[in-house]
Amino acid sequence: MSRKEHLSKWWETITYGDGRKYSRFIAWLFLDSFVASLPSSVLMCAVYLLLALILDCTQAYEQKPFLVLTGILLVQTIIYALVRRKSYLDICVGHVSAQQNEKLRIGDKLKTLPMGFFADHDAGELSTLLMRNYEEIENLSSSIVANGTVIGIRLLIALVVMSIFSVKMTLAMFIVIPLAIPFAVMSYRCIAHTSAELIAIQQQTAANVLEYTGGITTLQAYDRTGESFSKLKDSFAKLRDDSKRQEKAGGAVAMYGRAILFSGIAIVMGFGAYLLSAGEITPFFYIMCLLAALQVYEPIMQLFVFVVSMARMNHCVDKLTALKEEKELDVTQPAKTAEHSNISFKDVHFSYNGTDEVIRGLSFDIPEKSSVALVGSSGSGKTTVARLLTRFWDIQSGVISIGGVPITAMTQEHLLSKISMVFQDVYLFRDTIEENIRIGKPDAAHEEIVRAAKAAACHDFIMSLPDGYDTMIGEGGSTLSGGEKQRISIARAILSDAPIVFLDEATASLDPENEVLIQRAIDELVKNKTVLVIAHRLQSVMGLDNIIVLDGGKITEQGTHEGLLKLGGRYAALWNEQQTEGNWKLS
Repeated sequence: MSRKEHLSKWWETITYGDGRKYSRFIAWLFLDSFVASLPSSVLMCAVYLLLALILDCTQAYEQKPFLVLTGILLVQTIIYALVRRKSYLDICVGHVSAQQNEKLRIGDKLKTLPMGFFADHDAGELSTLLMRNYEEIENLSSSIVANGTVIGIRLLIALVVMSIFSVKMTLAMFIVIPLAIPFAVMSYRCIAHTSAELIAIQQQTAANVLEYTGGITTLQAYDRTGESFSKLKDSFAKLRDDSKRQEKAGGAVAMYGRAILFSGIAIVMGFGAYLLSAGEITPFFYIMCLLAALQVYEPIMQLFVFVVSMARMNHCVDKLTALKEEKELDVTQPAKTAEHSNISFKDVHFSYNGTDEVIRGLSFDIPEKSSVALVGSSGSGKTTVARLLTRFWDIQSGVISIGGVPITAMTQEHLLSKISMVFQDVYLFRDTIEENIRIGKPDAAHEEIVRAAKAAACHDFIMSLPDGYDTMIGEGGSTLSGGEKQRISIARAILSDAPIVFLDEATASLDPENEVLIQRAIDELVKNKTVLVIAHRLQSVMGLDNIIVLDGGKITEQGTHEGLLKLGGRYAALWNEQQTEGNWKLS
């Protein structure tokens, strides 16, 4: 990426994709800063007049100039109130609105990405990027515009005023700035060089924290909490060491630059004394220059803080830009909709890494309102087939279609509206039970949610809770049992009323009582639907219309339960193994 393109992406990120609106913010900030700087300029004028009186005893005191300055301050107060109100509304309210819109755009972007993206980027990396790193960009994008404008105005006023009285003193005051700039550049490079590594450590630490909190029950069971969980402890230690190393590297260089700027005061004092002795400047102008020097160097020193922040933000901008440019799932235009729910796989080939195929020339059909199971040993490709149907990944070749329409010709929203999914591992959000069920149909009324809950055999246990449907549940559904979570998941699927139902062995690890309740709920869910089941326990799919046996990503057998047993092939072997395991007991 060229420097020009990089700057363009950087500007687009800190302006939240709306540079034109941000230019208006800057214009109002400029006016706001100009009006806000008037009091200091007026006070400098007042000091100038007073010094003139003190140093020139023959000069008579006149009240008029001070009254004029007082009037200017009063007018400035009124103008500042009006300008500040407008700039506040434009900057603060508009800035927050721009942030919100940008985050919503990123959320929409994430919805269009294939699951392969999330497989390559763990939760810690994404949470750090979208929260911590984005917060850094937000803070800098607001402060660099506001404070940068103030600094620019103050320097401009100082430069103009000083130049009127003495060009030599002006040059003496600003001569140290070019000497300090190289240190700012070096500080930027030092921070930028270590930022990528530091952000990677932050992401890893965030991932370890999520892993630690998510697996706290297991860790407690094996006495691995606290410092004994070395993985988390080591990541915190590395984060601390890397943060200290970055501060030492970039911060030390920046301090040298700030020291050079401080030396400018000594230069102004010494050179001013020389000009005073030579009669080129007056005593009160010399004093004014000393006062102005403090006003000039202080804001310039703030630029070093911005340089460090910009260096840290630069990598964040690159990461966000990379996210925005991630390849989305392509949709053949114009997008189409499927009227029917029959499913077809035609010569489908798929590989997760692009080389090792896990699905090899797979072809099968599922008629509308029929039920089909995918069975096979672990690694045979069952789950992959289901994920390809929902287009969590794109295939390398072949065609997958629903109702005769290739899924690549459907929008992701339309495709997923055709499918209700019930997984073995249910995830519930930290919200009320009602809102967790409503995910199946966002605009559902309370009565619809109750009907779905009754159909899923979970209404009674919900009503037994203290707040009923308004009961808050823990993250991931941690406050509910496995059977309760599964029934809420089925209620969610019933509410969505999609024509295709995908079941990932919803009763595989439940106790007999819950299994009976959930089987009844599933029977309600699959009425008049096209059903695809990933089966681990063959006993649960005996009555389905067709059973497809997968091995190594290929179909080895298919047929009814009775027909496959008579065939005596792979299915019969799996059946016999499970029947034998069912008789196993601890002796």
